[in-house]
Amino acid sequence: MREPTLKEHTVRGALMKERITALVVHQNSETLLSLKCALERQGMCIIQAESRAQAIRMLGGQSPAPLLFTDTELPDGTWADILAEAERAAQPVNVIVVARVVDTRFYVETIETGAFDFLAPPFVATDLAYVVRGALENVLARRGARLPIANSAEKGPS
Repeated sequence: MREPTLKEHTVRGALMKERITALVVHQNSETLLSLKCALERQGMCIIQAESRAQAIRMLGGQSPAPLLFTDTELPDGTWADILAEAERAAQPVNVIVVARVVDTRFYVETIETGAFDFLAPPFVATDLAYVVRGALENVLARRGARLPIANSAEKGPS
């Protein structure tokens, strides 16, 4: 059995220190309700928004949820609107688009537009854990990469 890498220790450490929060954006979608339950079983803390407007408010703070799972259609927008809002967040957020069915063309469109990943039911625990782990490692690395820049800016010129 191989030893975990430093990155794996860091992600595990982050998971052990605090529960990871994910924002799930949907309006009473059975698909997203099913996903929400699956994420909770994996130990995640879930917050929920039922519209683009609510999601914007939740993304507006200094420390938005690192992972965002969004339905394809919302009462006031689409997954693409949510992705655009997440890109404006104070810290990096990885967006995962959740569709009711697998659609290869739609999958390619979401990834090319900037979504981290694309899911469709059934939500098999091992597959979901793989996606969450990858998204979390990526977003934590991106958030960590911003810290030295912010710290050097605070110190001023040397």
